[in-house]
Amino acid sequence: MEKAIVILDKLARNALRSQRKPHFCLPLARENHFKRFCSTSKSDSKEIRKMLSELPLFAGGEIVRGFGRGSKELGIPTANFPLEVVKSLPESLPTGAYYGWANVDNGPVYKMVLSVGWNPFYNNKEKSVETHMLHDFNCDLYGQLLKICIVGYLRPERSFDSLESLIAAIRKDIEQAKGFLDEADKAKLKDAPFFTEKLCSSK
Repeated sequence: MEKAIVILDKLARNALRSQRKPHFCLPLARENHFKRFCSTSKSDSKEIRKMLSELPLFAGGEIVRGFGRGSKELGIPTANFPLEVVKSLPESLPTGAYYGWANVDNGPVYKMVLSVGWNPFYNNKEKSVETHMLHDFNCDLYGQLLKICIVGYLRPERSFDSLESLIAAIRKDIEQAKGFLDEADKAKLKDAPFFTEKLCSSK
């Protein structure tokens, strides 16, 4: 069964400040793992601001096959979460491009950019969460456990006139993410205990 966990987590942030390691032993492949925020409308700017103020958002799940466009068409490979993880994200989380930290199978933590949404350029039928880590793995990551920490929001999702425009926007996202993640308050999240904590299931 695919492993999935989503945490909107103040515990991790508080523990990071005090340099204590929080204990995560949470159900996998279940719902209600995080604090939800109800929103009457996804375009409600007040609710969006409220949701974004609750970042960082920690999430994890097994890497699955996506559309295969990241490497082939864009030259920007992505690791994709299963639909189960996508659907368990807070409903008030705006679609668009984000930045943060990520690791695979509790390995080194790297900078990343993240797409959450429908990819209007491709007219996707299902919402997706696609992570591009700023590291060349040179190997197949399918089936491995991806953990991410969503630190900040870059821009809303939108369609593009051409593939070249899409690639240029993603490249700009990557450069912005690099700069933001070098800021002290964001850089410290690279050492969040979540990235090394074992995720275990409970019944």
